[in-house]
Amino acid sequence: MAAQYTKRLYALASVLGLVERNNKDDPFHILIHGITGKTSVKDLTIKEAKEVETELLNRMKLSNHNAPLKQKKKSAPEVQPGMMTAAQQALAWRLMYRLMELDESPKLKDNGEPYTVRERMDGAILKILGVTPNKTKNPYVWVKFEDGEKLIEVLKKYVRSAERKKAGVG
Repeated sequence: MAAQYTKRLYALASVLGLVERNNKDDPFHILIHGITGKTSVKDLTIKEAKEVETELLNRMKLSNHNAPLKQKKKSAPEVQPGMMTAAQQALAWRLMYRLMELDESPKLKDNGEPYTVRERMDGAILKILGVTPNKTKNPYVWVKFEDGEKLIEVLKKYVRSAERKKAGVG
């Protein structure tokens, strides 16, 4: 994809407050994944870049342009005492995205679409911890710190297994 599209998409997303420096799990990358299924701006085709651009422009139209632009503070995930920390949550998301990258034949929903990263995370939380994930913005609201450690360790095992499988080791 042309560098001009990369710069333009980042600029638009930045105005909307979707970009967080050095964070590949920020709202901008989640938006890209939701629209294209890809996790990197560099991997987008020109058609996909235009789709993302259209969505960003539509979001800008919906925002109030008369209000002064404010720098959006980096919002940390909702964290309650004794529950998963923001760092644990970020690591769990990175592991889930890595699993999706490695999955050569993802399971499909009844409509033929692959499961989203959020749906896969919800399934992992339910399977590994036996906890029904929160259906709001943050699926970890009710996951305890110790359970977060368990979730991360199991996700790491899944990633190692998928990497070995992809490498043809086992």
